[in-house]
Amino acid sequence: MNPTCRILLVDDHYVVRIGMASSLNLEPDLEVVAEAENGEAAIALYREHRPDLVILDWRLPDLSGGDVIKALHAEFPAARVLVLSAFESEEVIYQALQAGAVGYLAKSSRRPELIGAVRLAAQGKAAFSADIAAKLASRIQRPSLSPRELEVVAELVKGNSNKEIATRLNISENTVKLHITHIMQKLRAKDRTHVASIALQQGLLENRAPGG
Repeated sequence: MNPTCRILLVDDHYVVRIGMASSLNLEPDLEVVAEAENGEAAIALYREHRPDLVILDWRLPDLSGGDVIKALHAEFPAARVLVLSAFESEEVIYQALQAGAVGYLAKSSRRPELIGAVRLAAQGKAAFSADIAAKLASRIQRPSLSPRELEVVAELVKGNSNKEIATRLNISENTVKLHITHIMQKLRAKDRTHVASIALQQGLLENRAPGG
């Protein structure tokens, strides 16, 4: 029998943790050794148990998944983290990879896919379902938007006119038009409405503060 992979499970929903732990513990080579309901507890429990793998929900009550991964890697560079989340936008998946996750799986994944991904991630190998890998590839290939361009996109999503955007961002209307032109080129959007649609579908504004 292969050596047991010791797992720290991090999710703020008790029922999800119980179901996940029960499912993983059925496998002879997998063992959930600790469970955390928030980011701070996850970091403390990692120090205590030094698990082989962390299965991490992206949205937690105190810290984001990215914050947890960065904190773990700052203290334990070899920490392996598999994100398991209901959030599947290209931007969130990309942020998880940038933070240092070895894999990303949707919570809707079937059990065989989950078990396979856990075993891969525990070995430090990339673990992405086919659809998430496709989204990640799409995000990596797309030119990134500048902070100012993201501000303009946020205003477009709100339905503001060029004049309103210029006033809110304290720039000229001509500058707004120039930004929109560049944004449309980068996103291959047909018009400003299409820009707003792409932004929402791809989660481009996921990391912006509310009202920002």
